[in-house]
Amino acid sequence: MPLQPLSDTEEDDISGLAGWMYSDLLAGLMVIFLATITFVPQGTLFNQGGDQTVQTGVYSYSRVVEEPLALLIENEQLPDIPALINDFKVQKKLAPDATIVYVQIVASYNEKMENPEIAVSRALSLSQKLEQTYPDLLSKASTTFSRTTSIPSNQIVLRLVFAEKVTVGK
Repeated sequence: MPLQPLSDTEEDDISGLAGWMYSDLLAGLMVIFLATITFVPQGTLFNQGGDQTVQTGVYSYSRVVEEPLALLIENEQLPDIPALINDFKVQKKLAPDATIVYVQIVASYNEKMENPEIAVSRALSLSQKLEQTYPDLLSKASTTFSRTTSIPSNQIVLRLVFAEKVTVGK
């Protein structure tokens, strides 16, 4: 078979891939757009007696209070937490219906004599005790457990973060 000249060789035609590349580009841009879109409420639609066409200029949201209530608990002896919460709400001028939305339980351990898992176990134990003593207090809160060596091992820090409902409009 004789060799063919270079000018007669067929080159790959990639123009057929252009449509696929264009559609992939549009799909990627759509994903980025949907991931970054922000919705700003202009009002809330309230159901009033089954009529869902009534539009009011009122909407509400939850505002997280910047300063948490921090309690130092020693030997798992729970203080009167509801009374402390009420005092905190009055002192910080929070609404009476402000709720706890986040709880951080930071337990300590002695790094020379104990494993770090002991601190997490102490935090979990306090969490269970809180739930048994005050079952409704933390029902709407997310809880995290942490450990530290900066306080004595018989102490636990309980951080409570509040949110209050804010209504805007007429």
